[in-house]
Amino acid sequence: MAKLGVGLEARSGRSGSERGGAGRFQRVSDLRYWLTPGMGVKRHVTVISLGVAALLIGVLFGAFWLWGNGHVLSPLEHAMTASRWWPRWGGLSALSLILGGGALAVGAIGRLNRSLLSNWMPKPRDAAVLLHRRVSLAKGPRIVAFGGGTGLSNLLRGLRHYTSNITAVVTVSDDGGSSGRLREAFGIPAPGDLTDCLAALSDNELHVSKLLEYRYARGLELKGHTFGNLLITTLTEVEGDFARAVRVLNSLLNICGAVYPVTTTPTTLRVVKRSGAVVMGESSVRGVPGAVREVSLEPAAPALVPDVGLALAAADVIVLGPGSLFTSTLPPLLVPGSREAVLAAKAALVYVCNVMTEAGETDGFSAWEHVEVIYQHLGRYPDWVVMNTGEVNAERLERYRAEGAEVVAFDPAPFVKAGIEVATLNLLSSGAQAGHDSQRLARWLYAFSKQLRTASA
Repeated sequence: MAKLGVGLEARSGRSGSERGGAGRFQRVSDLRYWLTPGMGVKRHVTVISLGVAALLIGVLFGAFWLWGNGHVLSPLEHAMTASRWWPRWGGLSALSLILGGGALAVGAIGRLNRSLLSNWMPKPRDAAVLLHRRVSLAKGPRIVAFGGGTGLSNLLRGLRHYTSNITAVVTVSDDGGSSGRLREAFGIPAPGDLTDCLAALSDNELHVSKLLEYRYARGLELKGHTFGNLLITTLTEVEGDFARAVRVLNSLLNICGAVYPVTTTPTTLRVVKRSGAVVMGESSVRGVPGAVREVSLEPAAPALVPDVGLALAAADVIVLGPGSLFTSTLPPLLVPGSREAVLAAKAALVYVCNVMTEAGETDGFSAWEHVEVIYQHLGRYPDWVVMNTGEVNAERLERYRAEGAEVVAFDPAPFVKAGIEVATLNLLSSGAQAGHDSQRLARWLYAFSKQLRTASA
């Protein structure tokens, strides 16, 4: 048996060496594919070689013209310096060879790149622009944004133009519509707000949004569902885990940043109104009149998705809002691990206050009352609060008042007393809704983040 073992080891050693040699030979052998017809490589490599050769000859001629003394490569130097044209035109000839050879080589390299990239990109000429953009965005600030609904997706739509270091932490407690049906059928967290955020961070947002947000109008089982919700549900079934499914979708869509659910546990929002009424489920909150006093989750302590904790530990800025205070902004902070990570983070905490109150949630709330609610549920005040100063026109104001909403009132006194910095900006967007302009808000957050980096450097 010992001899047999030795024999096996010897054979195994030779086999490993042979495999290593074969692997190296295979890699060298694979290089021949670059020279096969139709690859569009050979002619460009030939031109590059000619260009480099011309450039080197030009450099050599230039050296002879400037410093030639007949002692280095004397036969060649003697032949050149003895000619009548050399003293007058030798330098110009060398310069022409250098410039011409360099231009030829660089041009051929560009054509070679376009030839190769044309198999992956519809517009290979844009490769340098796209690469520069990706590199620039990768150097941007690390921003973690909490929320859900249209408020968070709108913020992400602006931020993606300034940084790719974005992490969206999304609420998953929605229990209405397509999300509610899928929650009940598959026992998964609500996927609806995730699809909106994924679409917002996509470079090809127009087409990705159309695809993910497409709502089926036909079919007994499909009617009312969005494609994005079904895609996340399908990936969850394939991967066996909701967080892993979203991670795969992040990669498939090649988004600018990352989108994560705050937890993979299906949760239900428990809402207590100021009247004392208790409402179960996010979709039922506005059905009971009056402002909300507090919210909590059931189960009370779902596990935090680990990626969220890592993003918070490395963040430069943490953003809360804009969005529905009790049903979008606060729910991700109610997960114990999330709350603890925010409290432990060194990043600046910024709250983007809503422009308007919301009937059934924040009826009559001032800006300070919004901040007090955050303190009540999180355990700390924001470092900064962003307030809109743009005036809501009469037409939009009338439409909101018909729904029981008003402009959020702002008094700077309590903020000064609490030591909270306030940024007052005209952030009002155009259109029917009195929301935030995503570009202006993102621009301020980017500038704010840069100031923080400069101050800490």
